[in-house]
Amino acid sequence: MGTKLKWIMGIGVALIVALIVALYVILSVYDFNNLKPQIAKAARDATGRELTIGGDIDLDIGLTPALVLTDIKFQNAPWSSRPELFKVGRFEVKVALLPLLGGKIEIKRFILIEPDILVETDKYGRSNLAFETPKKTVPPQQEEKVSPEGITKLPALIFNKLQIEKGRLAYRDGQSGKTYEVMLDRLTASAAGIDSPVEITLKGAFNKEPLDITGTLGPLTELLNPEKPWSIDLTARGFNATVALDGAIKNALTRPGIDLGFTIQAQNLKKLSRLAGKPLPLNEPLEIAGHVVETGPKTYKISDLKVTLGSNDLSGSVEINLAKKLPLLTAMLSSEKLDLRPLLPERKEKGKAEAKPEKPVKRPKRIFPDDPLLLDALEQAEGIVKVQAGRILLPKLAINDLTAYIILKRGRLDVRLIKAAIGHGTLNGHITLESREKGAAMAIQLKAEGFELGTMLKELNITDVLEGNLDVDINLEGRGGSVAKVMANLHGHTSIIMSNGRIKNKYIDLLGDDLSTSVFRLFNPVKKKVDYTEINCLVSRFDIKKGLAKSTALVFDTGRMSVIGEGKIDLKSETLDLSLKPVPKGGVGFSGLGKLGLSLGELAKPFKLGGTLAEPSLAIDPRQAAITLGKAIGGVALFGPVGIAAALLSGSSDDKNPCLAAIEIAKTGVKAQKNEKTAKKRKIVKETTDDVNEGIQRVKNKLKKLFGK
Repeated sequence: MGTKLKWIMGIGVALIVALIVALYVILSVYDFNNLKPQIAKAARDATGRELTIGGDIDLDIGLTPALVLTDIKFQNAPWSSRPELFKVGRFEVKVALLPLLGGKIEIKRFILIEPDILVETDKYGRSNLAFETPKKTVPPQQEEKVSPEGITKLPALIFNKLQIEKGRLAYRDGQSGKTYEVMLDRLTASAAGIDSPVEITLKGAFNKEPLDITGTLGPLTELLNPEKPWSIDLTARGFNATVALDGAIKNALTRPGIDLGFTIQAQNLKKLSRLAGKPLPLNEPLEIAGHVVETGPKTYKISDLKVTLGSNDLSGSVEINLAKKLPLLTAMLSSEKLDLRPLLPERKEKGKAEAKPEKPVKRPKRIFPDDPLLLDALEQAEGIVKVQAGRILLPKLAINDLTAYIILKRGRLDVRLIKAAIGHGTLNGHITLESREKGAAMAIQLKAEGFELGTMLKELNITDVLEGNLDVDINLEGRGGSVAKVMANLHGHTSIIMSNGRIKNKYIDLLGDDLSTSVFRLFNPVKKKVDYTEINCLVSRFDIKKGLAKSTALVFDTGRMSVIGEGKIDLKSETLDLSLKPVPKGGVGFSGLGKLGLSLGELAKPFKLGGTLAEPSLAIDPRQAAITLGKAIGGVALFGPVGIAAALLSGSSDDKNPCLAAIEIAKTGVKAQKNEKTAKKRKIVKETTDDVNEGIQRVKNKLKKLFGK
């Protein structure tokens, strides 16, 4: 029996060997080019497009068979910019047969030479990757069943060597017309064994900018194993920047569990501007570092976040939840210093040489744009961000010790200033912006107290310009689909009170030649050359209703001149209609009125601030030329019937300082009321006015004589 069994086994082995040899001989002499029609038909049935193989199909038979194809082309969509979606000069794959018996796919070599892939969309947003295939009805028993966990069992895939040379991958956006292109000089990925890490090297370019990637990835067996994290250690260099990733991804093919540290470093942002598609305002050294982990389904948290850009810094943590109906962002950020001034366009200095534009630049006729407000972003996400900053520098504002909350919920953005310091003073309030069916609803409430203007300007490196103690109160709300419409429907008030200040006169020139000359006359009527104008007070309050801002208090008081104003600003049409009445200090005395600081020539020619917000003009107001000495004594002024007389009195009047009444009005919004002292002054003024009306010409002549004219 033993001898027969040996014979039987020997015959069986011989038959198997003979079968293998016969199969090898048949395959060796078979012309695989005969399979081209079947391959083309299978591709057409699956995608609706043609696949052509221009070269021979070469199959090398053995325990590690190798397939080589050349001149491969795959048809593009009919509307595409070129006939082929992709072209490949040479395709080569070599697979080990024996590992297939154990359910493993071991690719010994995978090579692509000159692959050229174009992904694009048309002007309607259609992609050339959208294939038109015949719909097939799948019988119920053939439908794929997915496990409750959503995990699909895949065979182990192993690459010993992957190589791509002279490749191109491009994406063209048909709506914007922009094209993004990756050129590969060489990409290699290799692993020594089934459980060995994969070494990666890439050299190429992105949009013609050199790109280099090196590093290691975990074994592909870990990538396919949901129980093991797949390690990543990569470094990319390009655009004068370096990006490094170090960590792991768990269960990468189903529900990734990310646990990665990252760093981004750049010496400057000039080359990154090409990646952004527009110039970046800051060109200083940049460094970003942090650690991102997945804390739940579609929920990611960045901890240990540190950002430095030049002298600016930002740190904290950020968490984003994508599992909700609207993405939810939660962040806690802190900074020692944030200089945001470079983010805004630089103001051109007066007198600085500039290149002449090819075409004349038209000055805008309005400063409030009428472009529709883009508020869709307010309804695309929700979040709450806490910000703490030691110093924030804006073009005209320096804020210290800031604590604020930024809350976005249900289309409403709310910025709450919990605490802030400005010029040794305090700043608090809140700003809201809400998306409505007919546009935006906006509200601003800000209050600054004890604000030293000179101290704040020094923090902005602006010295020797303007000084003074400032209180600001802003309470505004409006609605509309654009900034212009919001201003046209504005309600509320603004109040500014400055005392003990001074301004350098050369900066008045920034107003323009005509305007600055007129303003300088208001500040310095005696035409004495001085460097500064001392400011006793600057008081302004405008009450606004339906876009019409009416002055409730408007006083500018210096050592030589008091300017009392009244009028309105139409925010809808952006027109100015303000009357400025200059009252020079020092003069002659009148019985019953004390020493009257009055120049008839100046008082008879008040100024009018007109024009528009974009093009203001300050000039002599001919309509107000009738304001004579007698009418002035009659008591037409901002603060009631006797207000201007009281303001002109520099000797015997109890109300010789016009700032006191103006400040009270600016704070309360209520004009001065009549009282006994006011009635007494009115009586004196009336008696004097009667005398003036009887002989006004005589008074004029006397004044001219007194002034030496």
